[in-house]
Amino acid sequence: MTSEFKNAIDKYFSSEETKIFLKERNEEKDIQQTEKELNITFDNTYKYILLNYGDAYVGIDLLPCTKRGSKKAEQTILEITKSFRSSYLEFQVCNEIQSSYVISIDGSGDPIFITPNGNVKIYYHDNNEIEKLAENLKELILNNI
Repeated sequence: MTSEFKNAIDKYFSSEETKIFLKERNEEKDIQQTEKELNITFDNTYKYILLNYGDAYVGIDLLPCTKRGSKKAEQTILEITKSFRSSYLEFQVCNEIQSSYVISIDGSGDPIFITPNGNVKIYYHDNNEIEKLAENLKELILNNI
């Protein structure tokens, strides 16, 4: 990850207006456990944000790895990804999600996910289409902040 990105994201979260988007930081042990259970490796950009800013809003509302005491109903990346993988396998749709991980869900309930090669995509369940949102998470975030 470049220092240019770190500087941009640090600057974004240092303003008074964007501090409301900050959440509790995620724990390294939860990130490692999630990677292990999903058989994936998180994008370095995603790890940096989770460890330093939590499941913050960066143009999309990122899912957490760590469950928080005050938000027990909140679902984690692990739970959401497993749920989508199971449902989509059963219905034989969006095969790409089987090797990817879900980082967010849009307002229509469509999963936004990162593929093994780092692309950020969304699956529109209403019309069974996949759209590439960005080459990688860094690009998506820099375009949104």
